Amino acid sequence: MNGRNIRLFYTLEAILSLIGGMILPVFVIYFRNYGVTLLQVALLAAVFEATIIIFEVPTGIFADRFGRKLSTSIGFFLLALSAVIFVTYRSFTGFLAAEIIFGVSETFISGALEALAADSLPSEENRQSALSRLFSNRTIFKTTAVLTGMISGSLLAGYDLRLLFVPISIIAALGWVVTLFLIEPPVMPAERSIKRASAFSLFRLTIGKGIIPVLFTVGLLSNFIYEPVDQFWQVLFSESKHINISYLGLITAAGSILVMILARFSERLYSRFTFYLCSGLFLIAISLFMTVKFSICPAIAGIIVYFAVKELIQPAISTQLNLHFDGRNRATFLSGFNLICSIGEVIAGILAGVLASHFGVGFLFYSSAIAAVVLAFSYALFKSREASAHFPKQT
Repeated sequence: MNGRNIRLFYTLEAILSLIGGMILPVFVIYFRNYGVTLLQVALLAAVFEATIIIFEVPTGIFADRFGRKLSTSIGFFLLALSAVIFVTYRSFTGFLAAEIIFGVSETFISGALEALAADSLPSEENRQSALSRLFSNRTIFKTTAVLTGMISGSLLAGYDLRLLFVPISIIAALGWVVTLFLIEPPVMPAERSIKRASAFSLFRLTIGKGIIPVLFTVGLLSNFIYEPVDQFWQVLFSESKHINISYLGLITAAGSILVMILARFSERLYSRFTFYLCSGLFLIAISLFMTVKFSICPAIAGIIVYFAVKELIQPAISTQLNLHFDGRNRATFLSGFNLICSIGEVIAGILAGVLASHFGVGFLFYSSAIAAVVLAFSYALFKSREASAHFPKQT
């Protein structure tokens, strides 16, 4: 096991989450401060997502062919460059260029960094426990960094909004320096004969049989649970529950703290993935029902549980993905998974906006709860049929 890579993996994931946390609460206000219209804000978001969809798989293939360290290093360099553009060219055109570069940087990092960390773990029998610990620790580091970023970003924006991307450019540049100390893991002997994946082979894998296309489907469909809630929970609490906007940040923080408390315990259940996933989805369904149906205190408890369980499911999925992907094509397949999730996020976001405008925000929450139950039952049914296929009845 390459301990240096693992430590740097946590550091780089924390840097990315810190930057994301600083941007998330105030990026729309930052754009508006420089005369960007609401339509242009939506266009910037669409361009960012489209960039990720276009470049996700090609950059994953690049990482597998030319090195995960090189891909990660390029990604952080482009991330720092995009932050500099956000600072230097404060207009819609400048922001558009920065968003494109920002999107490309994310695709260079997303599959490559995780693949590099996974391939730095031992390949013997305890690999599953090592992967579980890797992604459990990542969840703790990321959650802590996001919370720190949201607090610091809000304070900085309140002091002087114009300074927002100055520390972000410095932090991203430090991240690029950190990538220079990564070590490219050697290709294992058993993997040297494995043919490198192409976009076509990834497509065949995704629509094929077995656990991998099912995990891809889970990644795609889970967006139809998460995206409506993530987009409109603040609207529900401010307009329907009549909670002061200043308290919404505390609710988000409470969810993050709950993740940090439960992450180490939940790691023990990753090996029982079907139980873990289905239980989490049922818990999400119950929490969303509580959020809409009941008064303020149960509703707040419901949304906090939703935030926590949603984040705790992701490391279990990452563990399963990395157990089933071969090392030589790991970055490509991880990028393919991220691509599927991005596509689902875009479609789910558009659908959520249409449904909210016609049926209201409460309807969205009930729909997400139902979708969580359906996905849980569907996955459990698949695993049940898979088990039956392996152990046919004796006649």
